[in-house]
Amino acid sequence: MLYAKRNILPIALALSAVGWAATTAPADSTKTTGLSHSITGHIIFQSFTTTATLSIASATTNSATTVEEDFPTRTLSGQDDSSVPLSATSTQDPMSSTALKDTKQAAECMAAGVEDWDRNLQIGGVFIILFVSALGAMLPVACKHVVWLNVSPRLITLGKFFGAGVILATAFVHMLGGATETLKDDCLDGRMGDFDNWPGLLAMFAVLAMHLIEHVLTATYIGGSDDDLTHMLSHNATTLAEPINGSDIDEEERKTDTNKKTTISGPPHGHIHTPMFMDMDRRRRHLSTYILELGIALHSVIVGMTLAVTGGTEFKTLLAAISFHQFFEGMALGTRISELQFMRRPLVLGLLNALVFALTTPLGQTIGIGIRQSFAPRSPSSLIVMGVLDSLSAGILMYSAIVNLLVEEFASPEFRTYSRKARIACFVAMYAGCAGMSIIGKWA
Repeated sequence: MLYAKRNILPIALALSAVGWAATTAPADSTKTTGLSHSITGHIIFQSFTTTATLSIASATTNSATTVEEDFPTRTLSGQDDSSVPLSATSTQDPMSSTALKDTKQAAECMAAGVEDWDRNLQIGGVFIILFVSALGAMLPVACKHVVWLNVSPRLITLGKFFGAGVILATAFVHMLGGATETLKDDCLDGRMGDFDNWPGLLAMFAVLAMHLIEHVLTATYIGGSDDDLTHMLSHNATTLAEPINGSDIDEEERKTDTNKKTTISGPPHGHIHTPMFMDMDRRRRHLSTYILELGIALHSVIVGMTLAVTGGTEFKTLLAAISFHQFFEGMALGTRISELQFMRRPLVLGLLNALVFALTTPLGQTIGIGIRQSFAPRSPSSLIVMGVLDSLSAGILMYSAIVNLLVEEFASPEFRTYSRKARIACFVAMYAGCAGMSIIGKWA
């Protein structure tokens, strides 16, 4: 249609010229003929002038419409506003606007790279986290074995319980909350189905898996079957209940003597199985500490990757929060490591165990720096992977904090020997750790 109207324009102009020539015919023509030509030319001139004007107006209107459809509007600031095209009038098609929004959202979800990413700041962050983690984990070990470090054992103990609270708050507030937000992102577009509580389910699965692993490893690593342990206990009870040297004693003396012999410091036979109990307790302590370190290490790698793919001012805030978290988490783990009974070189082995923890978060940061350019943080695959790992890490930290720290430490014979004020201080330290890490969760 536009092509036809463009062809009409030169024809209209030509006929208008003919009409104008007819109105200016020579004077030697007859009067009737001149009058006739004049009227005819005037009519032709007027009609084709009107046609040309309408053709030009129509062509201009269609050209403007074509430009509006092909190009998005531009605001006064020069920025594209793809969501509101120029042709948006009262007759705008709502489907086109929805398609544009979907296209824009899809582009945002698949965008790779990190904005405002500072390489020097990121590399500096690796060494900051390494130093803070190593200091928190190695300090309790060094204070236990190095004589000239005059750090109060009470301070280390309070740091351990404070760290337990930090780990617990990290699991519930940071990891589980972050996993919930990640797995409900709009970019997933229903890929997780209608079930909305995937983070809680995965965290529960991690708790059950950790319990099963610890049970199997306890039976394998500690050694000894349940039948052997039952036989040993029943054998001790029977032996201790027998009269001494076959002498006849009355019932009251028998009860008193039996009660005395049920303690570890009873007759010589009562000491036969004591080393076995001590060895089993030592191995159990080692196992629970290593499981705690494994759970913290998996979580720390994920935290390091998250920090490495964060840019701008958010990186500085997250760096401060993770530094706080890593120091007290390392102190809780380091205190447990310092209590392990190594057969040889306890200081060296303790520091090596602490170093393993200190290297996990920098390892995650290094991985994140390497994949930052191709990493699309809001792509469906990235969201699912990070959400699942955060959920599993939350469950691992829950189990480690509650079972291996809270229950085991508060129920230990050593804790029962503390004074009332010392026990209250331990509870307060744990609550303060939970509160402090929960408050930090507002910003990171």
